[in-house]
Amino acid sequence: MKKVLLITVMAALVLSLFNSPIAKAADDLSGHPYEKEMRELMALGVITGYNDGSIQPERHVTRAEFAKMVIKTFGLGTNAESAEFKSAGLTNAGITATAINFKDISAHQWFYWPVMDAVQAGIVKGYPDNTFRPNESITREQMATMVSRALAAKGMLPDVEQTATLNFKDLSTILEDHVTDVRILSHLEILTGNTDGTFKPKESSKRWMVALVMLRAKDYMDGPAEKEFQAVSVASDKTTIVKHFDTFAEAKKYVQDNTNSQAVERTNKILWMEEGIGFTNAFTEIYPSETLKASTGTFRPYVPASTELKFLDSTGTTVKVELAGKIGYVSQNVIRLIPEQAKKGQSYYEVSTSGSLVHKIYNHSNGTLQSTGEIGKAPKEFVAGMKYYSWDGATFTNASGALVTEAHQYFNKLPLHTTSNYTAAELDKYLQDAFPYYNKTVAGKTWTKSPLVGTGKFFKEMESKYKVNALYLMAHAIHESGWGTSKIAQDKFNLFGYGAVDADPYKAAFTYLTFRESIEYAAQKVDANYHTIKASYYNGAYLGNKGGGMNVRYASDPFWGEKIAGHMYRADLKLGGKDLNKKILGETTTAPLNFRSGASATNEMLYTLPVAGVPVVINGNTTASGVAWHKVQPENKADTEAYVHGSYIKMLPLAK
Repeated sequence: MKKVLLITVMAALVLSLFNSPIAKAADDLSGHPYEKEMRELMALGVITGYNDGSIQPERHVTRAEFAKMVIKTFGLGTNAESAEFKSAGLTNAGITATAINFKDISAHQWFYWPVMDAVQAGIVKGYPDNTFRPNESITREQMATMVSRALAAKGMLPDVEQTATLNFKDLSTILEDHVTDVRILSHLEILTGNTDGTFKPKESSKRWMVALVMLRAKDYMDGPAEKEFQAVSVASDKTTIVKHFDTFAEAKKYVQDNTNSQAVERTNKILWMEEGIGFTNAFTEIYPSETLKASTGTFRPYVPASTELKFLDSTGTTVKVELAGKIGYVSQNVIRLIPEQAKKGQSYYEVSTSGSLVHKIYNHSNGTLQSTGEIGKAPKEFVAGMKYYSWDGATFTNASGALVTEAHQYFNKLPLHTTSNYTAAELDKYLQDAFPYYNKTVAGKTWTKSPLVGTGKFFKEMESKYKVNALYLMAHAIHESGWGTSKIAQDKFNLFGYGAVDADPYKAAFTYLTFRESIEYAAQKVDANYHTIKASYYNGAYLGNKGGGMNVRYASDPFWGEKIAGHMYRADLKLGGKDLNKKILGETTTAPLNFRSGASATNEMLYTLPVAGVPVVINGNTTASGVAWHKVQPENKADTEAYVHGSYIKMLPLAK
């Protein structure tokens, strides 16, 4: 394998680094035998100096530091800076439960998010006693396993049977859980043995040693620029090369024309396949074209690592995907393609014993299934015990791909300028009765009462003042604050995570004097930035998903809207069903679409919706000059009623 310790494309950065304040402060690195390698990783952002300006190349690397280095080297971290609101990170899917279970890690520590990213990517799991031990030195065998898992997350892990067996003198001292990873990393010459024929698995490593490991791993991952393409046959656990090609187009055509192969590979990475599924291996933006560029205002949602995407087609550099019913493009670098023959699992929907819809979300990085509970009414066509699949949460197919039904979830599509039928007292009753943490310890406190009881009047007040649905505001607060138990909620009265950033969510989160102040701030921001037609983040004033609604730009989690709608549904079930399916919902089918003051094209135009697929509340129907018009609740909150031509509205089939 090609061994390149210096990456030429970084030469300019490395050169400029010597003239930067960091380089001037890094006197302890000057003249070190591996100064060039360490400075290269500094230029890449993999290694950073300490607060006193030193680099300390001889210092031993901790488990937390190594987790950050792996995340940076392999590009597996998240970055949701384009989101208007930041979650406190305590209730979002996937990463949360594991994060809380690490007894020795909390959100205010610098390594919190690198470790959480590593957990999400399936790189680290912690110890059986629910600790991570971030300040312990990383051992050589632990390094091997973390790097091996990172290669697996990128879809570049070779078949262990095709690697050389180990012959280290101290092979018996390597823990069984690490032997396979040491074998793979040793074969790839990323992590080598010692001159005396030993591996010394329990020894720690200095920063300069880790720098060499990271550069070798990056060298292997990047591969030589002139790598050839392969047509491969796919089995459940490996691929086998059938034929080599000079170009991607030649390899793709061969696979399309021959039954002995099912995919195109380069450097053990699938680039194209006949059928299968894709999932992201890093924070990813979905672009409208193969150029991977987008002008201001263009549809461009973003998603975190381990998000499933429907595979449509690909080139050697980009992949055409479907996300929540919308088509877009991503770089080959941020997605892993899994042919149908190698698929281990997939997210699905099912019906609960009570007739509700449950979404089981599959994490392709670690093979686990997670669920946020009942999220709405299950379609009447669903059969108990069967799995159903959907890319948008509304159009469902069975395991063979045949269409079963189209059934939308009411609270997910409900325009949020509507008024809830629940009173403040009823909302408080739900917060009291449904609180899930009685006599349980969360965020360092044992809860004997529900902290959000009494906020019902604030949710109703903001509903009246800003025309933002009170049931939604309550559900949003529950979701972001863990029912008010998060430290940000308790210490800063911040129920929506506003201001929190990935680097230090607790410290950066805004502080309010009361819960009321936090609720009003959120209602004001939601109204101004997401529910106002000309606002930057407007995609329809409903929760939605990555195809439309607030979820497009509010949160990276593709199921953020579904989860909050689920909170609304469960609250409505508990309180007697006063809101569910009480409005008639339609959906716009074209854009731009004009809404008028009366049932005629000659009436005043009140506003224009810039995007299609926006749900509307239909309050009545009329016919003028033989043309059908709908009377709707206005999307523009300044108006009291509006009319839209009936040809441009599709009635939404709701799950009932």
